[in-house]
Amino acid sequence: RASLSPQQAAGSRQQAASSKQQTTQHAMQVRPEAARSIANRPLPPVPPEAANKTSLVLFYQYVEPPWTPKEHKEALKAIIGLGNKCKIQGRGRCAAEGLNCTLTGPADAIRAFCNGLREWKPNIFNETDFKITDGLDKEHGFKALTIQKKDDLVAYGLPTEVAPTLKTSQARHVEADEYHKLMTNPDSVIIDVRNYYETAIGHFQPPPGGAELIDPKMRNSIEFPKWINDPATQEKLNGKQVLMYCTGGIRCERASALLDAMARSSNGKFKVKDTVMVRGGIERYMKTFPEGGYWKGKNYLFDRR
Repeated sequence: RASLSPQQAAGSRQQAASSKQQTTQHAMQVRPEAARSIANRPLPPVPPEAANKTSLVLFYQYVEPPWTPKEHKEALKAIIGLGNKCKIQGRGRCAAEGLNCTLTGPADAIRAFCNGLREWKPNIFNETDFKITDGLDKEHGFKALTIQKKDDLVAYGLPTEVAPTLKTSQARHVEADEYHKLMTNPDSVIIDVRNYYETAIGHFQPPPGGAELIDPKMRNSIEFPKWINDPATQEKLNGKQVLMYCTGGIRCERASALLDAMARSSNGKFKVKDTVMVRGGIERYMKTFPEGGYWKGKNYLFDRR
C-alpha cells in the first residue's frame, strides 16, 4: 500500500475535517424560511395535515399612538365580533396600546380571523406577525373566546403615557437563525424576560464559551423595571450586547425599549452595545431549529383555563 507524503496527509486531514464540519452542519436541521415574519406577506396556505385538527395562532400588535377611549371600546367590540363570526376560541388582551391573543380553531377559521383583522385595520394589522401552528390535536384547543379590556398588554406597571415608546427605541429584531449565531458571542448576555416558572421548564443554553445567560427570576413582568434598575443588574449588562427573548416576542418589546431608554438617559454611566430580540420569540426559533438548537427543555406555551 503506497504511503502518503506529508503534504498529501495534511490535505487528507483537512478534507476530513471539512467533511466532518459539513456533516455536523447538515445534522442540525435549520429552516431559515420558518424564521421569517409573516408581516406584510400572505398567510401560509392550509396544509393537508390540518384537516380535522386544531390550529393555533399567537400574535400581538402595538398601536402608536394608542387608541382613544372611544377607539379602544370600538376595537374591543369589533375584535370580539370577528372572533365569534369566525367561530374561534382563545383568549386575548385588548388595551389602548394594542392587542395580544392566543387563539385556536380550524385552520381556515384562524386564517379568516387574521385576514379579517388586516381588512379591518390594514394600517395596523398588515404589520402583525401572525405565528400559526397547524395540525394540533383537538384537545389542545380552547373551549371559549375571551377577549378582555385591559390597561396594558404586558403588566410592567408602566402607564401607557409614560411607557417607553417603541418607535424611537433603538432595540432591534433579528431572525432566529441570526439570533442563534449571536448566542455564540462571549461578549453578549442573554436575558429571559419570562416568569421564573417558564424558565425552569425550558430556556436557552448558549454553547460553552458563548453568551452568558441571565435569569431575572421574576414572578411576573411588573418586577422587570425594578430588576433592570438594580445597580447589580446594570453592572452585568454594562458594555455588553444584550439578547432578549420570550415566548412570542411581546414581552421583549417594552422590556427592550425600557432598557434602551435607560441606557440613553444615563449620561454615559450605563451603556449597552446593542439590544436585540429574536423575531417571533421562542415559538419562531423552535420552528427554525426543529431539533431544538440551543434550547433546553420545554417551551411553556399556554394552558386552556
